[in-house]
Amino acid sequence: MYYIIYSVPSQFIEKQYVKSNTIDKREYQVNIADSIKSQNSIVVLPTGLGKTVIALLSMAESMINNPTKTCMILAPTRVLVHQHYEFLLNSLNLSGTEISVITGEDTIKKRQTKWQNQIVCATPQILQLDINRGIIDLEQFSIVIFDEVHRAVGEYAYVPVARSLYSKNSEIIMHGMTASLPSESSKIEEIMNNIHAIHIESRDRESEDVKPYVHDTKIEKIEIELTDDIKTISNLIKKTISSYSLKLRNNGQLLPRDPSLKAVLAKSHHIEKDPYLSKRWDIRSNLYSLVRLLHGINIIETQGVDSFSKYVSRLKSKQKSSGVKKLLEHPDFSQAIILTDRLQSLGEDHPKLAKLESIMEANLKGTDKAIIFASYRDTVDKIFEVLHGKGYHVGTLIGKSGQTGQSQKQQLEALAKLKSGELDIIVATQVGEEGLDVSECKLVVFYDNVSSAIRFTQRLGRTGRRSPGKVVSFITKGTRDETNYYISQQRLSKSQRTIKRMNKNYKKPAEKKGLDKFL
Repeated sequence: MYYIIYSVPSQFIEKQYVKSNTIDKREYQVNIADSIKSQNSIVVLPTGLGKTVIALLSMAESMINNPTKTCMILAPTRVLVHQHYEFLLNSLNLSGTEISVITGEDTIKKRQTKWQNQIVCATPQILQLDINRGIIDLEQFSIVIFDEVHRAVGEYAYVPVARSLYSKNSEIIMHGMTASLPSESSKIEEIMNNIHAIHIESRDRESEDVKPYVHDTKIEKIEIELTDDIKTISNLIKKTISSYSLKLRNNGQLLPRDPSLKAVLAKSHHIEKDPYLSKRWDIRSNLYSLVRLLHGINIIETQGVDSFSKYVSRLKSKQKSSGVKKLLEHPDFSQAIILTDRLQSLGEDHPKLAKLESIMEANLKGTDKAIIFASYRDTVDKIFEVLHGKGYHVGTLIGKSGQTGQSQKQQLEALAKLKSGELDIIVATQVGEEGLDVSECKLVVFYDNVSSAIRFTQRLGRTGRRSPGKVVSFITKGTRDETNYYISQQRLSKSQRTIKRMNKNYKKPAEKKGLDKFL
């Protein structure tokens, strides 16, 4: 797959509050900003095509029309909030004291003042807390931008925040920004209703007004065949899964001989809600073991020997649990562990690692940069170890949870080092997908595949922004890798069709009035 590059004359956006000669003028961004300025909307735009510029234009428009009111942009993480702050500070004719960052690090008294600034960048969690404390005048806001608006479901903080804002300030403009929306129309409708949106503006790299700004990006699928030894380990785990499924069937719990993780989790949920079965620890223990086995087989097949070995080590640390102890003593599973230990001692691992080395060597030249996405931290560590050993200047980008997590400061330092050229390669987990301003990369590698169309789009957007790029997707044949890849493509295609259909037919739910609204 390729995207074609066009030549566009360099122009800058000229608008009140926007610094001159700062923001490149792109037709699709101006078109989208114009179409949403007077209605609550969701903007769907692939990562790397400048959703933040549209947010900036929307806020500038709001400041022109409501100079005494506050504009607000919300983002799920502190890192994203600080990135928005830096972008707005560098792009608007406002001082640092007129744009505030609120993430919960300040005292309540200081926040109370900051909420009244011209522009506020904040996490929704701290906004929700301060709304509940009653220290914010909700009528002071003229516009709120929900970054990564696909999160606005269930009781995620965006939902109660939007509910509170709209109940006190029905004139507020609400805009959601995201790289992709779910494929199901009911979920899209839930997001729209939650932020009171009546319109969707969607673009992809094939849209007519986007094409002139898109660079040549080649997407290459590389199919990987498992080694015979890893297949043996996988088959031993499958035999263990079958024996646990049989135990459950003998206890009246029907499951396929080769159950999916989704089926096992659904069964667990059903049993936990049942007054009698919830007390059957033998059944619950077998279900927990099945979950561990299904997780393990995914790791050995898509991540490799080293990651699976670390997973087993964590299981061994939980042997106080009789269920874990029985699992580790299971003849087939214990044989899988023995074989894993032997392969690790010989230095053998997933064939992806050798292919990754050749891909790096063939595609990275001079000052070229790359980002590698992997779903597990153990895999990130292994890739780092291998590439560092080959002489690459490589860093990691992971979330903050756990003892090995990276702080906000460490995440920003890693991104800055990639941008400055101190690093050639970043190996990242999901934290590198969502919204972070990852420097332009010549090469993006999907070390494994995810079923989410949103995450696929976010990963894809890390290249081809300012120059031609390449995306390489590793697909281990006959594994979850392969399944996830095709699911993500189906969901992406369905999402695009659903968005077009919904935007054409969507009507805002009737506004409740009088006593109905009160109730």
